[in-house]
Amino acid sequence: MSFRVKITIVITALVALLFSFGSSLMIHRSYMNSITREEQEAVASLEMITSAIKMAYERGGLPGEENLLQTLRRLGSYETSTDVFLLFRDEEVIYSSDEQNSYGGIASSAAFNSSNNSKFANALNLYGIDLSKIKKNINGYDDIYVSYKNSFVGMQYIISSSKISIGENDYVLSVVRDVEFVTTNRQRMHKLFISTFVILLAVASLVSWGMASLLVRPMSKLYRATQEIAKGNLSFRSNVKTDDEIGQLSRRFDYMASEMEENVRLLERTAEEKDRFMGAFTHELKTPMTSIIGYAELLRTTELDPEDKEDALNYIYSEAKRLENMSLKLLQIFVSDEEKIELKQVNPKTLVEDVVTHLTPTLEEQNIDIISQTEEGTAYLESDLVRTLLINLIDNARKAMEGKGIIKVEQKIIEGGIILIITDNGKGMPKEAIEHITEAFYRVDKARSREQGGAGLGLSLVAKIVELHNGNIKFSSEVGVGTVVTVTLKGGPNHE
Repeated sequence: MSFRVKITIVITALVALLFSFGSSLMIHRSYMNSITREEQEAVASLEMITSAIKMAYERGGLPGEENLLQTLRRLGSYETSTDVFLLFRDEEVIYSSDEQNSYGGIASSAAFNSSNNSKFANALNLYGIDLSKIKKNINGYDDIYVSYKNSFVGMQYIISSSKISIGENDYVLSVVRDVEFVTTNRQRMHKLFISTFVILLAVASLVSWGMASLLVRPMSKLYRATQEIAKGNLSFRSNVKTDDEIGQLSRRFDYMASEMEENVRLLERTAEEKDRFMGAFTHELKTPMTSIIGYAELLRTTELDPEDKEDALNYIYSEAKRLENMSLKLLQIFVSDEEKIELKQVNPKTLVEDVVTHLTPTLEEQNIDIISQTEEGTAYLESDLVRTLLINLIDNARKAMEGKGIIKVEQKIIEGGIILIITDNGKGMPKEAIEHITEAFYRVDKARSREQGGAGLGLSLVAKIVELHNGNIKFSSEVGVGTVVTVTLKGGPNHE
Protein backbone atom coordinates (compact mmCIF):
# COMPACT_ATOMS: atom_id res chain seq x y z
CA MET A 1 0.00 0.00 0.00
CA SER A 2 1.43 3.35 -1.05
CA PHE A 3 2.00 6.19 1.39
CA ARG A 4 -0.49 8.32 -0.56
CA VAL A 5 -3.24 5.73 -0.04
CA LYS A 6 -2.37 5.47 3.65
CA ILE A 7 -2.68 9.23 4.12
CA THR A 8 -6.00 9.23 2.26
CA ILE A 9 -7.39 6.40 4.38
CA VAL A 10 -6.23 7.99 7.66
CA ILE A 11 -7.65 11.44 6.87
CA THR A 12 -10.93 10.00 5.53
CA ALA A 13 -11.32 7.71 8.55
CA LEU A 14 -10.60 10.60 10.93
CA VAL A 15 -13.18 12.84 9.23
CA ALA A 16 -15.72 10.00 9.25
CA LEU A 17 -15.10 9.28 12.93
CA LEU A 18 -15.37 12.90 14.01
CA PHE A 19 -18.46 13.53 11.88
CA SER A 20 -20.15 10.34 13.11
CA PHE A 21 -19.43 11.10 16.74
CA GLY A 22 -20.48 14.74 16.47
CA SER A 23 -23.64 14.01 14.51
CA SER A 24 -24.71 11.15 16.76
CA LEU A 25 -24.16 13.30 19.83
CA MET A 26 -26.13 16.16 18.29
CA ILE A 27 -29.04 13.88 17.25
CA HIS A 28 -29.13 12.24 20.67
CA ARG A 29 -29.13 15.56 22.50
CA SER A 30 -31.83 16.95 20.24
CA TYR A 31 -33.94 13.84 20.82
CA MET A 32 -33.50 13.93 24.60
CA ASN A 33 -34.23 17.67 24.71
CA SER A 34 -37.44 17.11 22.74
CA ILE A 35 -38.53 14.28 25.08
CA THR A 36 -37.79 16.43 28.12
CA ARG A 37 -39.77 19.32 26.67
CA GLU A 38 -42.73 17.05 25.87
CA GLU A 39 -42.56 15.60 29.37
CA GLN A 40 -42.65 19.07 30.90
CA GLU A 41 -45.62 20.04 28.75
CA ALA A 42 -47.43 16.81 29.68
CA VAL A 43 -46.89 17.52 33.38
CA ALA A 44 -48.01 21.14 32.89
CA SER A 45 -51.16 19.92 31.16
CA LEU A 46 -51.88 17.52 34.01
CA GLU A 47 -51.30 20.23 36.62
CA MET A 48 -53.67 22.54 34.75
CA ILE A 49 -56.42 19.89 34.68
CA THR A 50 -56.04 18.93 38.34
CA SER A 51 -56.16 22.64 39.29
CA ALA A 52 -59.37 23.11 37.28
CA ILE A 53 -60.92 20.00 38.90
CA LYS A 54 -59.93 21.26 42.33
CA MET A 55 -61.54 24.65 41.69
CA ALA A 56 -64.73 23.04 40.32
CA TYR A 57 -65.00 20.72 43.30
CA GLU A 58 -64.60 23.58 45.74
CA ARG A 59 -67.52 25.43 44.10
CA GLY A 60 -69.72 22.36 44.53
CA GLY A 61 -73.14 22.00 42.89
CA LEU A 62 -72.92 18.44 41.65
CA PRO A 63 -72.05 15.15 43.35
CA GLY A 64 -68.35 14.48 43.42
CA GLU A 65 -67.89 11.98 40.58
CA GLU A 66 -70.40 13.70 38.27
CA ASN A 67 -68.74 17.03 38.93
CA LEU A 68 -65.38 15.45 38.10
CA LEU A 69 -66.61 13.89 34.84
CA GLN A 70 -68.41 17.07 33.79
CA THR A 71 -65.28 19.10 34.37
CA LEU A 72 -63.19 16.66 32.34
CA ARG A 73 -65.72 16.68 29.47
CA ARG A 74 -65.73 20.44 29.45
CA LEU A 75 -61.93 20.59 29.42
CA GLY A 76 -61.77 17.88 26.76
CA SER A 77 -64.08 19.83 24.49
CA TYR A 78 -61.61 22.72 24.50
CA GLU A 79 -58.52 20.53 24.12
CA THR A 80 -56.87 21.04 20.76
CA SER A 81 -53.80 18.90 21.32
CA THR A 82 -53.43 15.20 20.72
CA ASP A 83 -53.23 14.52 24.48
CA VAL A 84 -55.68 11.94 25.79
CA PHE A 85 -57.13 12.26 29.31
CA LEU A 86 -57.89 9.04 31.14
CA LEU A 87 -59.67 8.77 34.49
CA PHE A 88 -59.33 5.58 36.49
CA ARG A 89 -61.39 4.38 39.44
CA ASP A 90 -59.74 1.37 40.95
CA GLU A 91 -58.75 -0.68 37.87
CA GLU A 92 -61.52 0.66 35.60
CA VAL A 93 -61.25 3.44 33.01
CA ILE A 94 -64.33 5.58 33.56
CA TYR A 95 -63.44 8.41 31.18
CA SER A 96 -61.35 9.01 28.04
CA SER A 97 -61.19 12.30 26.20
CA ASP A 98 -60.67 10.33 23.00
CA GLU A 99 -64.27 9.16 23.25
CA GLN A 100 -65.64 12.63 22.67
CA ASN A 101 -63.01 14.08 20.35
CA SER A 102 -64.06 14.13 16.73
CA TYR A 103 -60.46 14.17 15.48
CA GLY A 104 -59.53 10.96 17.26
CA GLY A 105 -56.43 11.56 19.34
CA ILE A 106 -53.80 8.92 19.98
CA ALA A 107 -56.01 5.88 20.50
CA SER A 108 -58.59 4.68 18.08
CA SER A 109 -62.16 4.99 19.48
CA ALA A 110 -62.75 1.41 18.34
CA ALA A 111 -60.66 0.37 21.32
CA PHE A 112 -63.51 1.50 23.64
CA ASN A 113 -66.50 -0.08 21.93
CA SER A 114 -66.88 -2.90 24.46
CA SER A 115 -69.54 -3.29 27.20
CA ASN A 116 -70.24 -0.57 29.72
CA ASN A 117 -68.44 -2.26 32.64
CA SER A 118 -65.30 -2.97 30.60
CA LYS A 119 -65.72 0.00 28.29
CA PHE A 120 -62.14 1.26 28.66
CA ALA A 121 -60.44 -1.92 29.82
CA ASN A 122 -58.17 -1.99 26.78
CA ALA A 123 -56.70 1.41 27.67
CA LEU A 124 -54.35 -0.21 30.18
CA ASN A 125 -52.75 -2.31 27.44
CA LEU A 126 -53.18 0.22 24.66
CA TYR A 127 -51.17 2.94 26.37
CA GLY A 128 -49.00 0.67 28.46
CA ILE A 129 -50.32 2.07 31.76
CA ASP A 130 -49.29 0.12 34.86
CA LEU A 131 -51.94 1.41 37.27
CA SER A 132 -50.62 -0.52 40.23
CA LYS A 133 -47.22 1.06 39.77
CA ILE A 134 -48.78 4.50 39.38
CA LYS A 135 -50.80 4.09 42.59
CA LYS A 136 -47.73 2.91 44.44
CA ASN A 137 -45.71 5.98 43.42
CA ILE A 138 -48.43 8.57 44.02
CA ASN A 139 -48.46 9.52 47.70
CA GLY A 140 -50.62 12.65 47.72
CA TYR A 141 -53.01 14.86 45.82
CA ASP A 142 -50.34 16.99 44.22
CA ASP A 143 -47.93 14.13 43.54
CA ILE A 144 -47.34 13.37 39.89
CA TYR A 145 -45.84 10.19 38.45
CA VAL A 146 -44.42 10.13 34.91
CA SER A 147 -44.03 6.91 32.94
CA TYR A 148 -43.14 6.08 29.34
CA LYS A 149 -44.24 3.66 26.67
CA ASN A 150 -41.33 2.58 24.43
CA SER A 151 -41.48 0.96 21.02
CA PHE A 152 -38.70 -0.90 19.25
CA VAL A 153 -37.45 2.23 17.45
CA GLY A 154 -37.97 4.80 20.23
CA MET A 155 -40.35 6.59 22.59
CA GLN A 156 -44.10 6.33 21.80
CA TYR A 157 -46.04 7.91 24.71
CA ILE A 158 -45.36 10.02 27.79
CA ILE A 159 -47.88 9.30 30.54
CA SER A 160 -48.21 11.68 33.47
CA SER A 161 -50.52 10.59 36.30
CA SER A 162 -51.85 12.12 39.50
CA LYS A 163 -54.20 10.86 42.27
CA ILE A 164 -57.44 12.75 42.94
CA SER A 165 -59.45 12.06 46.11
CA ILE A 166 -63.14 13.12 46.09
CA GLY A 167 -65.15 12.10 49.05
CA GLU A 168 -64.45 8.51 49.88
CA ASN A 169 -63.31 7.62 46.36
CA ASP A 170 -59.75 7.79 44.97
CA TYR A 171 -59.25 8.44 41.29
CA VAL A 172 -56.15 8.44 39.06
CA LEU A 173 -56.05 10.99 36.29
CA SER A 174 -53.56 10.28 33.46
CA VAL A 175 -52.57 12.47 30.54
CA VAL A 176 -51.23 10.43 27.59
CA ARG A 177 -49.08 12.48 25.21
CA ASP A 178 -48.08 11.16 21.80
CA VAL A 179 -44.32 11.69 21.23
CA GLU A 180 -43.99 9.42 18.24
CA PHE A 181 -43.30 12.46 16.08
CA VAL A 182 -40.12 13.04 18.14
CA THR A 183 -38.96 9.53 17.30
CA THR A 184 -39.96 10.13 13.67
CA ASN A 185 -37.89 13.31 13.63
CA ARG A 186 -34.95 11.39 15.04
CA GLN A 187 -35.31 8.75 12.33
CA ARG A 188 -35.49 11.47 9.68
CA MET A 189 -32.34 13.04 11.11
CA HIS A 190 -30.63 9.63 11.04
CA LYS A 191 -31.51 9.25 7.35
CA LEU A 192 -30.26 12.76 6.66
CA PHE A 193 -27.08 11.91 8.59
CA ILE A 194 -26.50 8.77 6.47
CA SER A 195 -26.92 10.59 3.16
CA THR A 196 -24.77 13.49 4.36
CA PHE A 197 -22.20 11.03 5.70
CA VAL A 198 -21.92 9.29 2.33
CA ILE A 199 -21.46 12.61 0.51
CA LEU A 200 -18.97 13.86 3.11
CA LEU A 201 -17.05 10.59 2.89
CA ALA A 202 -16.74 10.95 -0.88
CA VAL A 203 -15.69 14.61 -0.63
CA ALA A 204 -13.24 13.82 2.20
CA SER A 205 -11.72 11.01 0.15
CA LEU A 206 -11.18 13.29 -2.87
CA VAL A 207 -9.78 16.13 -0.76
CA SER A 208 -7.58 13.69 1.18
CA TRP A 209 -6.27 12.21 -2.06
CA GLY A 210 -5.44 15.68 -3.35
CA MET A 211 -3.71 16.68 -0.11
CA ALA A 212 -1.85 13.37 -0.01
CA SER A 213 -0.70 13.91 -3.60
CA LEU A 214 0.69 17.34 -2.71
CA LEU A 215 2.43 15.95 0.36
CA VAL A 216 3.83 12.91 -1.40
CA ARG A 217 5.01 14.70 -4.55
CA PRO A 218 8.39 15.70 -3.01
CA MET A 219 8.81 12.15 -1.73
CA SER A 220 8.07 10.85 -5.24
CA LYS A 221 10.91 13.02 -6.51
CA LEU A 222 13.19 11.59 -3.85
CA TYR A 223 12.09 8.07 -4.77
CA ARG A 224 12.83 8.72 -8.44
CA ALA A 225 16.22 10.15 -7.49
CA THR A 226 17.10 6.96 -5.58
CA GLN A 227 16.06 4.87 -8.59
CA GLU A 228 18.15 6.94 -11.00
CA ILE A 229 21.20 6.81 -8.75
CA ALA A 230 20.71 3.07 -8.25
CA LYS A 231 20.76 2.72 -12.06
CA GLY A 232 24.08 4.55 -12.19
CA ASN A 233 22.88 8.07 -13.08
CA LEU A 234 24.91 9.74 -10.32
CA SER A 235 24.30 13.25 -11.70
CA PHE A 236 20.53 13.06 -11.08
CA ARG A 237 19.20 15.27 -8.25
CA SER A 238 15.80 15.44 -6.55
CA ASN A 239 15.72 19.29 -6.45
CA VAL A 240 12.86 19.57 -3.94
CA LYS A 241 12.48 23.29 -3.18
CA THR A 242 10.57 23.37 0.11
CA ASP A 243 11.41 24.66 3.59
CA ASP A 244 9.94 21.73 5.51
CA GLU A 245 11.55 18.50 6.75
CA ILE A 246 11.17 16.84 3.33
CA GLY A 247 12.98 19.77 1.71
CA GLN A 248 15.80 19.45 4.24
CA LEU A 249 15.95 15.71 3.59
CA SER A 250 16.09 16.39 -0.16
CA ARG A 251 18.98 18.83 0.22
CA ARG A 252 20.84 16.32 2.39
CA PHE A 253 20.16 13.61 -0.16
CA ASP A 254 21.39 15.77 -3.05
CA TYR A 255 24.51 16.66 -1.05
CA MET A 256 25.10 12.97 -0.37
CA ALA A 257 24.61 12.20 -4.06
CA SER A 258 27.12 14.92 -5.02
CA GLU A 259 29.67 13.58 -2.56
CA MET A 260 29.09 10.05 -3.79
CA GLU A 261 29.47 11.16 -7.40
CA GLU A 262 32.74 12.89 -6.56
CA ASN A 263 33.98 9.83 -4.66
CA VAL A 264 33.08 7.59 -7.60
CA ARG A 265 35.01 9.91 -9.91
CA LEU A 266 37.99 9.73 -7.60
CA LEU A 267 37.75 5.95 -7.52
CA GLU A 268 37.49 5.83 -11.31
CA ARG A 269 40.47 8.17 -11.62
CA THR A 270 42.43 6.06 -9.14
CA ALA A 271 41.49 2.90 -11.00
CA GLU A 272 42.61 4.47 -14.28
CA GLU A 273 45.90 5.55 -12.70
CA LYS A 274 46.42 2.06 -11.31
CA ASP A 275 45.67 0.53 -14.70
CA ARG A 276 48.10 2.94 -16.34
CA PHE A 277 50.63 2.26 -13.57
CA MET A 278 50.38 -1.50 -14.02
CA GLY A 279 50.57 -1.22 -17.81
CA ALA A 280 53.60 1.04 -17.71
CA PHE A 281 55.26 -1.00 -14.99
CA THR A 282 54.72 -4.20 -16.97
CA HIS A 283 56.14 -2.53 -20.06
CA GLU A 284 59.15 -1.27 -18.12
CA LEU A 285 59.82 -4.73 -16.75
CA LYS A 286 59.36 -6.46 -20.09
CA THR A 287 62.16 -4.72 -21.99
CA PRO A 288 65.02 -5.18 -19.46
CA MET A 289 63.88 -8.65 -18.47
CA THR A 290 63.79 -9.71 -22.14
CA SER A 291 67.30 -8.38 -22.63
CA ILE A 292 68.61 -9.96 -19.43
CA ILE A 293 67.09 -13.34 -20.28
CA GLY A 294 68.34 -13.15 -23.85
CA TYR A 295 71.93 -12.31 -22.91
CA ALA A 296 71.91 -14.84 -20.08
CA GLU A 297 70.74 -17.50 -22.51
CA LEU A 298 73.46 -16.44 -24.93
CA LEU A 299 76.14 -16.77 -22.24
CA ARG A 300 74.71 -20.13 -21.15
CA THR A 301 74.56 -21.73 -24.59
CA THR A 302 77.28 -20.03 -26.65
CA GLU A 303 81.05 -19.71 -26.41
CA LEU A 304 81.87 -16.01 -26.79
CA ASP A 305 85.17 -14.27 -27.09
CA PRO A 306 86.20 -12.25 -24.04
CA GLU A 307 85.13 -8.89 -25.51
CA ASP A 308 81.62 -10.05 -26.48
CA LYS A 309 81.26 -11.82 -23.17
CA GLU A 310 82.18 -8.64 -21.32
CA ASP A 311 79.70 -6.64 -23.38
CA ALA A 312 76.93 -9.14 -22.58
CA LEU A 313 77.75 -9.10 -18.87
CA ASN A 314 77.86 -5.29 -18.83
CA TYR A 315 74.47 -5.11 -20.53
CA ILE A 316 72.96 -7.57 -18.07
CA TYR A 317 74.43 -5.53 -15.21
CA SER A 318 73.14 -2.21 -16.50
CA GLU A 319 69.63 -3.57 -17.11
CA ALA A 320 69.58 -5.18 -13.67
CA LYS A 321 70.68 -1.88 -12.10
CA ARG A 322 67.90 -0.12 -13.96
CA LEU A 323 65.40 -2.61 -12.58
CA GLU A 324 66.87 -2.15 -9.13
CA ASN A 325 66.60 1.64 -9.31
CA MET A 326 63.04 1.47 -10.58
CA SER A 327 62.05 -0.98 -7.81
CA LEU A 328 63.64 1.18 -5.15
CA LYS A 329 61.78 4.26 -6.42
CA LEU A 330 58.52 2.36 -6.46
CA LEU A 331 59.20 1.21 -2.90
CA GLN A 332 59.92 4.77 -1.84
CA ILE A 333 56.62 5.97 -3.36
CA PHE A 334 54.58 3.28 -1.62
CA VAL A 335 56.38 3.72 1.71
CA SER A 336 55.88 7.48 1.59
CA ASP A 337 52.11 6.87 1.33
CA GLU A 338 52.12 4.97 4.61
CA GLU A 339 54.81 6.37 6.89
CA LYS A 340 54.71 9.54 8.96
CA ILE A 341 57.83 11.56 8.36
CA GLU A 342 59.59 13.29 11.22
CA LEU A 343 60.81 16.79 10.42
CA LYS A 344 63.96 18.10 11.99
CA GLN A 345 65.63 21.48 11.98
CA VAL A 346 68.42 21.37 9.37
CA ASN A 347 70.61 23.76 7.45
CA PRO A 348 69.34 23.60 3.83
CA LYS A 349 72.45 25.43 2.56
CA THR A 350 74.72 22.58 3.70
CA LEU A 351 72.32 19.95 2.31
CA VAL A 352 72.13 21.52 -1.17
CA GLU A 353 75.87 22.13 -1.45
CA ASP A 354 76.60 18.55 -0.39
CA VAL A 355 74.33 17.11 -3.12
CA VAL A 356 75.83 19.41 -5.76
CA THR A 357 79.40 18.48 -4.70
CA HIS A 358 78.74 14.74 -4.97
CA LEU A 359 77.04 15.03 -8.40
CA THR A 360 79.61 17.38 -9.96
CA PRO A 361 82.14 14.72 -11.07
CA THR A 362 79.50 12.60 -12.78
CA LEU A 363 78.03 15.61 -14.60
CA GLU A 364 81.43 16.88 -15.70
CA GLU A 365 82.06 13.53 -17.40
CA GLN A 366 79.01 14.32 -19.57
CA ASN A 367 80.25 17.85 -20.27
CA ILE A 368 77.57 19.41 -17.99
CA ASP A 369 78.40 22.20 -15.53
CA ILE A 370 76.45 22.55 -12.27
CA ILE A 371 76.49 25.63 -10.03
CA SER A 372 74.69 26.44 -6.78
CA GLN A 373 73.52 29.58 -5.06
CA THR A 374 72.42 29.20 -1.43
CA GLU A 375 71.37 31.23 1.64
CA GLU A 376 72.17 30.71 5.31
CA GLY A 377 69.34 29.71 7.65
CA THR A 378 67.46 26.76 9.10
CA ALA A 379 64.20 24.97 8.23
CA TYR A 380 62.17 21.92 9.33
CA LEU A 381 62.79 19.22 6.73
CA GLU A 382 63.32 15.49 6.29
CA SER A 383 66.87 15.69 4.97
CA ASP A 384 67.02 12.28 3.26
CA LEU A 385 63.80 12.91 1.32
CA VAL A 386 64.91 16.41 0.33
CA ARG A 387 68.21 14.94 -0.85
CA THR A 388 66.27 12.41 -2.97
CA LEU A 389 64.16 15.27 -4.34
CA LEU A 390 67.25 17.25 -5.40
CA ILE A 391 68.96 14.23 -6.97
CA ASN A 392 65.86 13.40 -9.04
CA LEU A 393 65.39 16.96 -10.25
CA ILE A 394 69.06 17.34 -11.16
CA ASP A 395 68.99 13.93 -12.88
CA ASN A 396 65.96 15.01 -14.95
CA ALA A 397 67.79 18.19 -15.93
CA ARG A 398 70.80 16.04 -16.99
CA LYS A 399 68.60 13.87 -19.19
CA ALA A 400 67.26 16.97 -20.93
CA MET A 401 70.77 17.97 -22.11
CA GLU A 402 71.89 17.28 -25.68
CA GLY A 403 75.62 17.80 -25.41
CA LYS A 404 77.15 20.59 -23.36
CA GLY A 405 74.88 22.30 -20.85
CA ILE A 406 74.59 23.98 -17.49
CA ILE A 407 72.41 23.28 -14.44
CA LYS A 408 71.83 25.92 -11.77
CA VAL A 409 70.54 25.05 -8.28
CA GLU A 410 69.24 27.91 -6.08
CA GLN A 411 68.12 27.69 -2.46
CA LYS A 412 66.32 30.53 -0.63
CA ILE A 413 65.07 30.87 2.93
CA ILE A 414 61.45 31.95 3.36
CA GLU A 415 59.15 32.18 6.38
CA GLY A 416 58.36 28.64 7.53
CA GLY A 417 60.46 26.87 4.87
CA ILE A 418 62.64 27.09 1.78
CA ILE A 419 62.44 27.51 -1.98
CA LEU A 420 64.50 25.37 -4.37
CA ILE A 421 64.92 26.43 -8.02
CA ILE A 422 66.55 24.09 -10.55
CA THR A 423 67.20 25.62 -13.97
CA ASP A 424 68.63 23.92 -17.08
CA ASN A 425 69.22 24.92 -20.69
CA GLY A 426 68.13 21.59 -22.12
CA LYS A 427 65.63 20.84 -24.84
CA GLY A 428 62.58 21.82 -22.72
CA MET A 429 59.06 20.37 -22.73
CA PRO A 430 55.84 21.14 -24.59
CA LYS A 431 52.97 22.67 -22.60
CA GLU A 432 50.77 19.57 -22.83
CA ALA A 433 53.53 17.49 -21.21
CA ILE A 434 53.73 19.70 -18.10
CA GLU A 435 50.20 18.63 -17.02
CA HIS A 436 51.29 14.96 -16.80
CA ILE A 437 54.92 15.32 -15.83
CA THR A 438 54.44 14.16 -12.22
CA GLU A 439 52.43 11.04 -13.14
CA ALA A 440 54.12 7.72 -12.54
CA PHE A 441 55.89 6.31 -15.63
CA TYR A 442 55.14 9.39 -17.71
CA ARG A 443 58.06 10.41 -19.95
CA VAL A 444 58.25 13.24 -22.45
CA ASP A 445 60.76 11.40 -24.65
CA LYS A 446 60.18 7.71 -24.01
CA ALA A 447 62.96 6.38 -26.24
CA ARG A 448 65.65 8.72 -24.90
CA SER A 449 64.59 8.19 -21.27
CA ARG A 450 64.82 4.42 -21.66
CA GLU A 451 68.30 4.78 -23.21
CA GLN A 452 69.37 6.89 -20.23
CA GLY A 453 67.97 4.44 -17.67
CA GLY A 454 64.81 6.37 -16.81
CA ALA A 455 61.68 4.66 -15.58
CA GLY A 456 59.36 7.68 -15.40
CA LEU A 457 59.08 7.47 -11.59
CA GLY A 458 61.43 10.24 -10.42
CA LEU A 459 59.00 13.17 -10.62
CA SER A 460 56.20 11.10 -9.04
CA LEU A 461 58.46 10.59 -6.06
CA VAL A 462 59.36 14.31 -6.09
CA ALA A 463 55.66 15.26 -6.04
CA LYS A 464 55.06 12.92 -3.09
CA ILE A 465 57.99 14.41 -1.11
CA VAL A 466 56.66 17.93 -1.79
CA GLU A 467 53.22 16.83 -0.56
CA LEU A 468 54.71 15.40 2.65
CA HIS A 469 56.34 18.80 3.29
CA ASN A 470 53.06 20.72 2.70
CA GLY A 471 54.65 22.43 -0.30
CA ASN A 472 54.08 22.85 -4.02
CA ILE A 473 55.99 22.35 -7.24
CA LYS A 474 55.82 24.39 -10.46
CA PHE A 475 57.27 23.73 -13.92
CA SER A 476 58.08 26.39 -16.47
CA SER A 477 59.50 25.14 -19.75
CA GLU A 478 59.99 26.17 -23.35
CA VAL A 479 61.02 23.83 -26.12
CA GLY A 480 64.60 24.53 -27.25
CA VAL A 481 65.25 26.93 -24.35
CA GLY A 482 65.13 24.90 -21.13
CA THR A 483 63.15 24.19 -17.98
CA VAL A 484 62.76 25.86 -14.59
CA VAL A 485 61.45 23.82 -11.64
CA THR A 486 60.39 25.77 -8.53
CA VAL A 487 59.80 23.79 -5.32
CA THR A 488 58.43 25.32 -2.11
CA LEU A 489 58.77 23.28 1.12
CA LYS A 490 57.01 24.53 4.26
CA GLY A 491 57.30 21.60 6.65
CA GLY A 492 55.05 18.59 7.12
CA PRO A 493 52.08 17.82 9.43
CA ASN A 494 54.36 17.34 12.47
CA HIS A 495 55.84 20.81 12.13
CA GLU A 496 54.84 23.13 14.97
